Amino acid sequence: MNQNVFYCKEWSIGYKEPIDLYSENKARKKHESGELYTVLIGSDVKPAYFINITKNAGWMSVGFLDQELREYLFYSFKVINDNKLFLSMAVHREFAENEGAGILNVSSGTTYIFNEDGNTIVREEQFNPYKLDESQTMVDISGNYEEFPEFGKYDLLIRKER
Repeated sequence: MNQNVFYCKEWSIGYKEPIDLYSENKARKKHESGELYTVLIGSDVKPAYFINITKNAGWMSVGFLDQELREYLFYSFKVINDNKLFLSMAVHREFAENEGAGILNVSSGTTYIFNEDGNTIVREEQFNPYKLDESQTMVDISGNYEEFPEFGKYDLLIRKER
């Protein structure tokens, strides 16, 4: 990993700060035992990405942050076969000053829910005025699989293009 890496209990999306910074040794122990920990990539106060890893619960997620520390892209992976990950959900958000909703001031977003058979639900949501469109399609999900990362090796998880 060529970028600075920091560890914590979790990243607060609302407060835009880490909760309970961890040493590398403590994070490594959490990784080895499958317990929840969070990886901050780039900085401990202005990360470009945060990764929630919790193998025991069967999932992990990656948040991509903009310059204002808003999560504009989110990937959720489920753990399959103990050492593989499947990208089961992706969310893309757009922001507009005073036009959005919620703590992040989201103006619109698109959620993709992927199934391993390729069946995919697409939800397009606008918040001002509120509008929701939902469709279903089949997609090639061959790019949705990753190996569960070794401790400290997160480059494949922070790829935007999938």
